[in-house]
Amino acid sequence: MLKKTFQCLLLTAGIVFFQSENSFSQTDSTFKKKFSLSLYNFNYLRDYEYFSPIMEGYTLFGSIVQPAVEFKATDHVTFKAGVFVQQNFGEDSLRIRPSFLLKLENKKTQFQFGNYRSEGYNLIEPLYFTDKLITENLDNGFLLSQVFGKLNIIQWLDWERAIQNGSDFQERVWGGMSLNFLPLNKYYRAIQFPVACYLQHTGGQINQIDSSFHVRTLLNASFGIKSESYENPKFFSQVGAETHFVYYKEFFPIQNNIFKDGNGIWTSTYMRLHLDSKKKNNNSLKIVFSYWQGKKFLSPKGNPLMQSVSVVYPKSDYNENERRLLFLNLKYETTIDNKINFNLSFEPYYDFKNKLLEYGIHLQTIFPFERFIYWRRFTGTPRF
Repeated sequence: MLKKTFQCLLLTAGIVFFQSENSFSQTDSTFKKKFSLSLYNFNYLRDYEYFSPIMEGYTLFGSIVQPAVEFKATDHVTFKAGVFVQQNFGEDSLRIRPSFLLKLENKKTQFQFGNYRSEGYNLIEPLYFTDKLITENLDNGFLLSQVFGKLNIIQWLDWERAIQNGSDFQERVWGGMSLNFLPLNKYYRAIQFPVACYLQHTGGQINQIDSSFHVRTLLNASFGIKSESYENPKFFSQVGAETHFVYYKEFFPIQNNIFKDGNGIWTSTYMRLHLDSKKKNNNSLKIVFSYWQGKKFLSPKGNPLMQSVSVVYPKSDYNENERRLLFLNLKYETTIDNKINFNLSFEPYYDFKNKLLEYGIHLQTIFPFERFIYWRRFTGTPRF
């Protein structure tokens, strides 16, 4: 089942991608080969003061640096090579790995193959926890983004861990598709219908046989509606609301989880307030109220608080058939010198069943830098 599903995903991505092949091959008779240097710096502090039986608190504090050299071969083809370095403060070791990325793009399609930053695949929090951008920052595989009129499509396949003959661990892979249909997209108002679906698989055939190994394939999906308004730019730069229905199911006859399927509803209302009348630094305060109600729901990629099975270490058998949570997110955002993005947020939540009022604090800065270093103009037929 899994292989057929991922084969269908690859086939769909391939068909849609090669439909755009003509536009990729239409290269100007005059074009530029360019070299550039880029640097991506992400600094983070995420502290969770949680004592829930479902999820305990922890702290993520550190920095990510990703320098790279980029070669733009044509208007549509770019190759990037660099190194990914992550330092979690308080640890002596560094996480270092090379990164390579081939990117093909035109006006409506972008195909990335190699090591890339996912930025969450436009998934909602029950399906994708934002901490994954720190703990699983660099994905390995392909990412295909396309625009067809009012429809935006993202498809991806991330090979998290591969196995060899005799490996004493299992392979892990996940992939899926997210779609966003925008029937109304004006400067003052937008209505969207987001849909997402992905599979997560743990297994393997050539690794060692171990009684503790279990083949595991999970499906997570969501369908929702989102409305945003920009009618009062002097005070509110954004007002919106969204509601999503989510679903979970475990495949294969041998049930590995206590819950074989489940569902939930995620609804959110938010507003963004201007704090800088001159708008020089884009200072704003975003206020978000969210409510989650889940029944027998699981999503290993999603926010652990929203799941019905405990992730507390050491492993606990604690579970709740139903979870009801109310969230508040106060996020201050600004841009420093038009280059550095600074975010500070306070995120309390209330657990109705366990009568817990807890909070988390997030601080992060993002500095993307790119410097053009060399170009040469060619006239005639491209030759490489």
